[in-house]
Amino acid sequence: MMGTKGRMIVFLAALAMSASFVQAQQLGKEALNSFPAGTLQVQYSSPAALRKLPNYDSLRQHYMGAWLKELETSLTQLGIKESDVNELVLGWASGASQQQPYGLAAGSFDAQMLGERAAKRHIAPNTIGGKTGYCLGAGLETPCVVLLGSNLGAFGTLSSLSEMMDVRSGARPSLGSDANVAKIVNDLESAAPIWGIAADGAVAQWFQNWMPTQHNIQLDWAQVFQNVDNLGYKVQAAQNVQLQMDLYCKSAEGAGSLRQVLEGLKLAQQLAWQSQYPNQANPFSGMAVAQSGTDVNIQLTASYSELSAAGSMGAAPQAP
Repeated sequence: MMGTKGRMIVFLAALAMSASFVQAQQLGKEALNSFPAGTLQVQYSSPAALRKLPNYDSLRQHYMGAWLKELETSLTQLGIKESDVNELVLGWASGASQQQPYGLAAGSFDAQMLGERAAKRHIAPNTIGGKTGYCLGAGLETPCVVLLGSNLGAFGTLSSLSEMMDVRSGARPSLGSDANVAKIVNDLESAAPIWGIAADGAVAQWFQNWMPTQHNIQLDWAQVFQNVDNLGYKVQAAQNVQLQMDLYCKSAEGAGSLRQVLEGLKLAQQLAWQSQYPNQANPFSGMAVAQSGTDVNIQLTASYSELSAAGSMGAAPQAP
C-alpha cells in the first residue's frame, strides 16, 4: 500500500474523472459474496478512470505499489493486459505490512486466449473451487488467477483464492454475513465512484495513511480508535473535493470521546499547518466533525491544490 502523498494524488486524479465515470454497481456486492468473513479492509477503485489521465503512468507508480505491479506482470504472462482491467475491489484479512490482498477485477477477459497463452508458457491449469485457474508458481503463496466470467476475474495467492472460492460456494462464511459491513458496502457503492471500509485495527492504519498530517503531530492512533468498530469513506468531487468518513463506534460515550479528540486534532493541525506552511492553503479549514448517537462523521472539503499540498507534506506510514 502507498503512503499519504500517493493516495492524495490519486484522489485528485480519479475524482476529476468522476463526472464522466459510470461505476459498476455490482462489484461491491460480488466482494460481499466472495471475500471471507474477517476481511479487515476493502478498497474499491477504477483504473479505467485513471487511464484517461495524461499523467497516468506516474500516478500508477504511486497507486499500485510493488505487489500490484507484480500482479500486473503476472497477468501479462497470461495475456491479460492492464488495459483489460477497468475496476478493482481488494480485500485484506490481516494488518501485516507484507499481507498481499485478494480481490476481484471487472473488465474484458477471454478464457480461450488465457488458456492458449498459459499453454505456450507451460503454465498448467489448476482446478480451484470448481473453476479453471492458473498459478504462476508452486506453493500456497503463489499468485493465481481464476476467470469467473467474461467480465469478472478473481486473483490472490493460492491459499486466499481457494478461500474465496469456498466462500462463493457457501463452504465458508462471507464478508456479507456481517450485517453491519454489508450495509456499509451497499450504501457506499451506490453513492460514490471511490469508496472503502476498514474494521477494527485497520481503522487506525487507514486514518494514518489517508488523512493529511504534519510530522510533529504524534498520537497513539490505535488508542484513539479503540472504540471504533468500522469506518466507511466515500469521495465526491465537483469544483472541490469532498471526503466523507463515517466512524461507527461501540457506544455513544465512546463516540463522544472520539469526537472531542478529533476536534482537538483538527485545531492542532490547523495551527501546525499555519506555522509550518504559512504560504500554503490550509486543507483543515474545510474539515467538520459531527456526532450522531454512536456515529462520528468527518467531512473534509478542500480544493485540489490544498489536498495536493497536504499530500506532499504529510507523513507517509505504510498500510496493510
